[in-house]
Amino acid sequence: MNGQNYDGQPVLVTGGTGFIGGHLVARLLQQGARVKVLVRDTARLPAAWRGRVQVCQGDLTRPDSLIEAAREVRWVFHCAANVQTWGRRQDYEAVNVEGLRNLLHALAPHAGRIERLVHVSTVDVYGFPKTPCDEGCAPRMPGFGYGDSKLRGELLLRELALMLHLPYTILRPANVMGPGSPFTLRVGRELQNGLMLRVSGGQVDAGFLYVDNLIDALLWAGLAPQAKNEVFNVNDPQPITWRQFLGDLRTSIDGRGWIIDLPYPVAAAAATALVLPYRLLGIRQEPLLHPLIVKIFGRTCGHSAAKLAAAGCPLGRIAYRQGMAESARWFQEACGK
Repeated sequence: MNGQNYDGQPVLVTGGTGFIGGHLVARLLQQGARVKVLVRDTARLPAAWRGRVQVCQGDLTRPDSLIEAAREVRWVFHCAANVQTWGRRQDYEAVNVEGLRNLLHALAPHAGRIERLVHVSTVDVYGFPKTPCDEGCAPRMPGFGYGDSKLRGELLLRELALMLHLPYTILRPANVMGPGSPFTLRVGRELQNGLMLRVSGGQVDAGFLYVDNLIDALLWAGLAPQAKNEVFNVNDPQPITWRQFLGDLRTSIDGRGWIIDLPYPVAAAAATALVLPYRLLGIRQEPLLHPLIVKIFGRTCGHSAAKLAAAGCPLGRIAYRQGMAESARWFQEACGK
């Protein structure tokens, strides 16, 4: 390696036009990496990347389309996933489990030259407990398509990586916020002039993770010997409650929306009732409220990142206040304000 970065190194990023993948590609280009991006829609490529990245048009659900992307790379950052909050289970499985299987099979002939596969998972695999978890806690199916499929993806990765002698690191980010975040955009719009739910006073830890801090962890995980074949939670060190996050974002964007507060049992019951006809009738549109959203806002997302810190990964380089300011500035630009 040339120093402690990816200068001159061949790197593959899946999901490169997505929120996390896009930030990662930008940072890798800053470091001088030779970046391949696996994308479904080349029209989504930023103009600034053209001529600077090797574009591999492909889809995780089509194994043949992954062959070229897997060639001649030393690092793989798997950021692509179906991250929708509402969808069919088979659609999550197709991308987050079978798509991962297809990627691993494409990488198999090249496993001997790959330094590390860094896989982006989620803290949802802990099943939305009342109290924070560390990596010693047994994962459990959360009961929602996204989290269930991400847990099955983790299990598959560990099994196949062992068979293929493929070094890996699994990162479980909390709630990733910042410029480009679909979650920040969605919440910001409700706070701007809509109706935003807060559960039980918003007292639980939001698991705030600024996107640049996650990119720091991803890049570290690809290089650090101590990260090989390990699993880490990723969270910013400063605990931020949903009450603080919603209040700060609303103030920062000069929001005029209403925040309605419901006790957890009431919110959960309302969500269950609202979802039932959608499930029975197979309606693809997301309901106004469903149990996953209640879990996110009503159960802790502030899982411990102590293992990651102890391993030497830099945490929280961008402080919460700066991250909130950057998020608000991007939101206002994105919404034309």
